[in-house]
Amino acid sequence: MEKKRLNRREFLRLASMSGAALVLSSCCPEPEKEEVIVTQVIEKEGEQVVVTVVSEAPTTEPPPAEPVELLYWYQAENHEPEYSRRKSELEEMFDITLTYEILDRDAMTRKFPTTLMAGTGFPDIIEQNADDIAKFMKGTDDEIPFVTLNDSIDASPYVGNVLQSRYDRYTKDGRTYGCPHDVHPVLLLYHDAGWKEYGVDMETVETWDDFIAACETVGEDATMADGRPRYAVMESEYSAGAATCRLQNGVWYTDADGEPMIATPGFKAAYETWIRMDPYRVDLDWGNQVAMVKEGQALSEFVPDWLYGIHQQGTADDAAFVADSPMRLKYVPDGPVAGSWGGAAGSVVKQSSNIAKAIDVLLYLYFEDGEGQLAERFVDTGILPPVPSNWENPPYVGGQQAGKIFIEAAKVLPSYHENWKTPLVSAAWGEQASLWIAGDITLDEAIAIADENARAEIEKNQ
Repeated sequence: MEKKRLNRREFLRLASMSGAALVLSSCCPEPEKEEVIVTQVIEKEGEQVVVTVVSEAPTTEPPPAEPVELLYWYQAENHEPEYSRRKSELEEMFDITLTYEILDRDAMTRKFPTTLMAGTGFPDIIEQNADDIAKFMKGTDDEIPFVTLNDSIDASPYVGNVLQSRYDRYTKDGRTYGCPHDVHPVLLLYHDAGWKEYGVDMETVETWDDFIAACETVGEDATMADGRPRYAVMESEYSAGAATCRLQNGVWYTDADGEPMIATPGFKAAYETWIRMDPYRVDLDWGNQVAMVKEGQALSEFVPDWLYGIHQQGTADDAAFVADSPMRLKYVPDGPVAGSWGGAAGSVVKQSSNIAKAIDVLLYLYFEDGEGQLAERFVDTGILPPVPSNWENPPYVGGQQAGKIFIEAAKVLPSYHENWKTPLVSAAWGEQASLWIAGDITLDEAIAIADENARAEIEKNQ
């Protein structure tokens, strides 16, 4: 049977009908109608005539169904404003009672398997950090707790509208287990006036050599007027700058087959580039990062869209600063090919009793923009949706069309894959990277030990 694809109008029309079970049922044949055979005996000129009539069974209107109850777990606090704002929209559209529950990453990762084993308390939809989803993508499809979404996506009006590179992170053996919430390309956020105090015009900085030369101009012992230390860049070895260097060299932690990539030449080359920033770098200070960049104490920071959104929100109440903002965004060195830091995806749990409804809610929440829902997400949070058709009216910062730069980077963001092995490889590298940065071991030693430890952990967890 040929697979049917719903257009947007059909999808939204069915969504408004109680119990429509939209996407999954749209691919199924209509059930045969029941027939009723009625036999009548008629007197005709003194004779009895038997007449048999075949007709469709009479139909009666079923009683109104109670709204379906759906439980939605998520981790990211900066998603809360959109989800709360759209709760009534989703409930009316899909005839559901929607309950949100926000959990921190560790609590969710511990609680989810427990609820599955208990057979109660699990969510219908679970939104997780990409690294956490990977932990559950172990074994065969029968062992993975999430519904395969390929057929539902293909039948939906959103097929082909979402960046395939973001689906790839949540795909194993051709089966897609998560819908991407975001893109998260990385740009360089910098304090233009602060850099110009050192005679550096960051618009002329295009390569890593240019960037390191600019850092050298600031030096290792720069200070603010009040004596506080000043830094050319704020960056953690586990975050955006390092991720950018890896993807620019064509590597991640694991490849498409789940093999560790630590020992590949591209991985070493990435960290040989990254370590050049170390003398001029301060570790990312989560509690003070907005103030540090705003003041120019940290002259630059590698930021994905969501972190840019945090800076945007953190300065929004300072009208004087915003009116003449010194903040600017540009491609990372050697851009526009950029890294990616973070990411979340929504999955539907196999044990849910409302799988079809949960899938339809997830697709609509993530990808529908008929009334500007995704545009509002972008403006409010800085988070770039993975739907390119939404990228026509991006927001501004510091007189720049910031969204436009994020979009151009997103268009060339390399695809990369993650699975249950990826967190093990990342953790193995993190242990040795700290020793290498501290000067206790060489880069070659860190790579060799991390690769050996990662493979041992994978073997142990097979």
